[in-house]
Formats: sequence, structure tokens, C-alpha cells
Amino acid sequence: MDLIADTTLLVGLWRKQRWAVEFGRSNSSRVLGLPWVVLGEFWHGATRAGHDPQLVGAFLQTGLPIYDASAAIPFYARICTQAQADGFYGDIGQNDLWIAAVALANGLPLVSRNKRHFGKVEGLKLVVLAET
Repeated sequence: MDLIADTTLLVGLWRKQRWAVEFGRSNSSRVLGLPWVVLGEFWHGATRAGHDPQLVGAFLQTGLPIYDASAAIPFYARICTQAQADGFYGDIGQNDLWIAAVALANGLPLVSRNKRHFGKVEGLKLVVLAET
């Protein structure tokens, strides 16, 4: 595993948005880790949009699922404590806190369009594809 994907990357790839497709092409040899939270967010959006579950499941073979949260738990606690102390705890969603924790626990860069949230997390290596 080389990178951790945020949901924004998966949505861009699903929609075949240029920025995401270009990233995918230039990083085709790298393995994407897909945290359970990202999988859940993507499945939620795909279900609400009425996408075919078989197509969604096949698409999500794009990366390596990360289901075990045990390594991320201490990082999650640290990020939450930092966010509360720095005053941005209410500005970042719980799912984003978990996604950042998974990236930190694995020591891998997080690929996202969401610099506004993830850029506040100390020590997080962030690959920003396009700022939101």
C-alpha cells in the first residue's frame, strides 16, 4: 500500500473527472488504501444516487480495503485532542478525523481534495489534488 484515498478521490474517479483520471494514470503502479470510512461514505453516496451495487463493488476493487481500526485508534484520539486544543474540532467531521487517523497509523500520504479539513492535522502527509 502506497497511498490512502479520501472519498473525494473515489468520487472523482467514479465520475471520470479529469483531475482524478490524470492522478490515476500517473500513479497506476501505486496501491491505494481504502479505509472502511471511505468505503462507507462512497457506498452511501452511490446508494442514494441509485447506482448499481455490482458496478459499485467492482469499482471499489480499485484499492485495498482497510477494515481494521485498531492501529488508527490512538491516532484518532491524538487528532481529536489536537483539534479540540486548536479550536477546529467542530470544523472537521468525525469521518475525516478517522480517515486522517488511518493515514497516520499507516505512515502514508492521504490523497484528497479537502485541504481545508485535512491540512489542519499535524503530521499528516497530504497530497492535495485540487483545493475545495
